[in-house]
Amino acid sequence: MRASALAKTSAALLALLPANVLLASPASARHAPLERQARYVAMGSSYAAGPNIGQSADTPPNRCARSAVNYAHLLAQAKKLALTDVTCSGATTAHILGPWDTIAPQISAVTPATQLVTLTIGGNDLGYMTAIGIMRCPRASEDERKRYFGGNCPAPKPITAQDEEALKTRMASIIQQVRKQAPEARILIVQYFSLMPASGNCPATGLTDGEVPQIRAIGRRLAKLTVDVARENGAGLVPLDRISAPHGLCSKEPWMNGGNPDMAAKDGAPYHPNAAGMAAAARLIATSLR
Repeated sequence: MRASALAKTSAALLALLPANVLLASPASARHAPLERQARYVAMGSSYAAGPNIGQSADTPPNRCARSAVNYAHLLAQAKKLALTDVTCSGATTAHILGPWDTIAPQISAVTPATQLVTLTIGGNDLGYMTAIGIMRCPRASEDERKRYFGGNCPAPKPITAQDEEALKTRMASIIQQVRKQAPEARILIVQYFSLMPASGNCPATGLTDGEVPQIRAIGRRLAKLTVDVARENGAGLVPLDRISAPHGLCSKEPWMNGGNPDMAAKDGAPYHPNAAGMAAAARLIATSLR
């Protein structure tokens, strides 16, 4: 999809939304527009990092798999911001607040001079992508089962209300810590992209008709949780789940990859955003900053 067409699509979607959908806390609403070279820290997991989209943002590439055209980089280019991108594929909330082996806590990048923080986190805490892998495991080849699961397919792990409350608590702690380290920073929770179709199924999902609703339910629970966290903690929210829904896996113009993308095309990882999705996300975040 061409950039001009994608921009028109994003604008049309925004026009259909109520004015209060791009949420901003009372505190963030008082912020003046970001000036050029304002310091921006992007934190989060693979849905923010953008694995396998174009060129790596890191030289040499590392296991965080940050793309040079993920939403943070595109936003920084558009708004002329000074970006520190510490997003990392596979990250959980624990890796925002604490180290991950040799990788420093993501939050250590936030300083008193930071003026904008974006956060996309929580999917790995709830086992979002793991659930898809477990469902597909019985249909995988023996080599794939050995590579990803040690040979045996694990039993699915249901998400409990306690899991959700624990995640909300950890996300609230992240917001509180950002405020402590950067009192003047705007904080935007950028939701995960909507993945599964609202109804039905298609080959791109790589899942059975019975599995799709289960993964859809995880996505919806994660979306609701992020709305609640933003509202309860006075953070801004970029409602990517709702706005990306017409561009899910079974759409004509998907912002996500299905289960078996052409990895050589460098347009994203399986069940992750593609370049069109990242471009749309960057525009939506830019809109929320106006």
